[in-house]
Amino acid sequence: MITFVLSHTVYSRSNLYLNQHLDQLQGASASIFVHYWGAKPQHKGNIPHAHSFFEICYVVQGEGVYFSDGVTYPLRAGTLYCSKPESRHYIQSDEGMLLLFFAIEPVASESSEAFIRDFHQLSAYPHLFIPNAEQTTPALIWQALLIQAAESEIRYKESIEHLAYTLVISCISLFLHHCVSGDTASSTAISELQGTLKRAKEYIQTHLTKKIALSDVAHNLHVSERQLSRLMAEELGQSFPSVVKTERVKRAAYLLGYTDIPLKQIAEDTGFESIHYFTQVFTKEMGTPPSNFRKNCLNSESVDDWIHKYLEQVATRYQKN
Repeated sequence: MITFVLSHTVYSRSNLYLNQHLDQLQGASASIFVHYWGAKPQHKGNIPHAHSFFEICYVVQGEGVYFSDGVTYPLRAGTLYCSKPESRHYIQSDEGMLLLFFAIEPVASESSEAFIRDFHQLSAYPHLFIPNAEQTTPALIWQALLIQAAESEIRYKESIEHLAYTLVISCISLFLHHCVSGDTASSTAISELQGTLKRAKEYIQTHLTKKIALSDVAHNLHVSERQLSRLMAEELGQSFPSVVKTERVKRAAYLLGYTDIPLKQIAEDTGFESIHYFTQVFTKEMGTPPSNFRKNCLNSESVDDWIHKYLEQVATRYQKN
């Protein structure tokens, strides 16, 4: 993967120039108001927030996670994404990312109907997220724009204005192309996160007889502990210990309902330190002691119903929290 990394001087100078001189871009069919231009060399995150405008961002360097309206997206070098108006979002990065961004909205009275329709179309799409965009037109134009805007003596302001306008239009066109063509890149990125969660649960389920540490699971999945913990909190609404406890109780319920294995053995097989502790946790989670649960499970349907209700209660419990 090849991405452009310029000097801090280029980022700071270009950022200053663009914000001072390019707050409105005018073309043949569109007029665009620019709220701000930005370049942050070590952006580690922000709090959940929403805008009344579009904010287009490009990751030059580093890794992180982008959260928008309940969906989690992985960020890495070469990712281009857009936060839509009124979309509640934020980003987080353990090591910090070199992030470029600008915020825009169309000036309807000075733009063509087709251009305004394009913006409305963008608002309707759920995922404006393109990984591996380092060789796309917007990424290459963005680099040229920053280099020219950072020059100590700018002879032709028009060339910078033209580049900035072309950058914005090319970003809009690229997002529309990916959405209309049914490009699955963003869906693939989302499925990667779902796959990580699935593998984490599989690891927990196959190691229930042992003590399970967050570090063990993270190491097995080749992700950081913080990333895995945050992913579980965002996607499942649970902490890592809570996920492990849920899996232990669920497994114990299946063994109680489908086998005649003694309670002491079930406690050991599901990783509880003692039968007393197993009974205490199971009773609190399922609302009935293990022995009563076994008596009340007369057939496979009743076992599945109990477990299904338990998992629904867990989901509801953490949604409220």
